[in-house]
Amino acid sequence: MGSNIAQRSFEVGVGKLESVGATLERSGLKGNALLVSGSHVWEEYGTTLLQQVSRVASVEVHKVKANTMERAMDLAQQALLGDIDFIVGFGGGKATDVGKYAAYVAKKPYVSIPTTLANDGLVSAIAVLKDSESLPRSLGCRMPDVAILDIDIVMNGPIDLVKAGIGDTISNHTALIDWDIAVKAGRESENNYAKLMSSTALESLINSRFDEIDGDFLMQLAKSLIFSGIAMEYAGSSRPVSGSEHLFSHALDYYAPQNNLHGIQTALGTIAVLTLTGRPRKQLLDYLSRFEVDVNPRRLGIDKDQFVECFQKAPAMRPGRYTCLNECDLATANLEATYDQVLEETR
Repeated sequence: MGSNIAQRSFEVGVGKLESVGATLERSGLKGNALLVSGSHVWEEYGTTLLQQVSRVASVEVHKVKANTMERAMDLAQQALLGDIDFIVGFGGGKATDVGKYAAYVAKKPYVSIPTTLANDGLVSAIAVLKDSESLPRSLGCRMPDVAILDIDIVMNGPIDLVKAGIGDTISNHTALIDWDIAVKAGRESENNYAKLMSSTALESLINSRFDEIDGDFLMQLAKSLIFSGIAMEYAGSSRPVSGSEHLFSHALDYYAPQNNLHGIQTALGTIAVLTLTGRPRKQLLDYLSRFEVDVNPRRLGIDKDQFVECFQKAPAMRPGRYTCLNECDLATANLEATYDQVLEETR
């Protein structure tokens, strides 16, 4: 039995998990579903979600712990061989990215039900998966056909995940600077609509009236992350929202793993890159401070040697991604001075 999308939708609001079944019905999804979930959220919300999806489909549940290409490909194969009509991803970035890429490879409709606002992958056409060498790869795929975000679940989750979402949105600032640098160097072409969406995501958050994390703020953060996802869709890559700051974060993950959240590391990368290149950063620092998003490298467990090493190795994390790091001074002494300055400004 095949499923065709009658209505694409993205729904954000309170209590949305209780209406997943109705949303799937409106979208014309039915038959057999493969549900990809994170283990922790499944323990808390799995029964409710299973009841909802079971209104329209027979459900096969797979829990994932790692966002690897191998896992995504295995699930894609199962979807193809098991007469699956659509795939549902439920949880944080790992589960939703695995489900998203599996659906893309298997050419199945995809329903994303993220449970955090920790990154800009909510509705993006990018899946971040680790290759056989544990290096993160941003892989092009498709935007979800249906996406549902329950603000209640986000509010009940760890506050640090929300702070990571703030940090990931802030990083659009340096990503856009890097894109301009790449265009001037003849390494990239411009896409004004994608740039507009990325800058709108950033500015709508920074210029908002909120000064505390509540339900209304989470709605605004969700909208900003959606704009970032749309920017990636129009660009056909993560270019509008991922630059030198993301390369630095990937290097930290690979060479100096401290279990910091991705969005926190990209926020640190943003401030560090602006410091390294002598650009203004007070507005961003003030905004991060307002929501107690701590990007002090020492408190994040990143010492000076690790900081220097990861900045020097950052360009090699994605050789085709031209950024300011290809043009600025990455000498050890310069990076050590940058580390000290970031420590001072985030103390």
